[in-house]
Amino acid sequence: MVDLPEGASFHDSIRHNDERGSVTEMYDPRWNWHPDPVVFTYMFTIRPGMVKGWGLHKLHEDRYFVVQGELELVLYDPRPESATFNKISKVYLSASRPRLFNVPRFVWHADRNIGQNELIVVNFPTIQYDHKNPDKYRLPLHTDLIPYDFGNVSGW
Repeated sequence: MVDLPEGASFHDSIRHNDERGSVTEMYDPRWNWHPDPVVFTYMFTIRPGMVKGWGLHKLHEDRYFVVQGELELVLYDPRPESATFNKISKVYLSASRPRLFNVPRFVWHADRNIGQNELIVVNFPTIQYDHKNPDKYRLPLHTDLIPYDFGNVSGW
């Protein structure tokens, strides 16, 4: 098991399959998985081989759920008070194993589609998006501030 950034966690979801298809439970507050309520939901896509990141939030956490495809989520913890300070973590999420994952505040993260098809992710962030003052800080994929090399990939 990889050391997750302090404050990060998984919640395995439930998938019901039958001859017609499936129903997958994405979020239920009765799970008591995360203390913050669902206040906003959106989805994003990433094309095969592409990366979105590095991004960081100071006011909220992301809570990811992969609907389609395979995601490699790379995390870097710059928080000096954290037990995982200066550590890189990789988390793999896919539609074939439905589960939630939260990205703590102040943790840099980059999302990489490692599948052959378009990746679809639903996010349940802990605050609503403010178009006039977004809680979004960015670094380029290739930066000396984060000790990780994506190699020759496309994205930003």
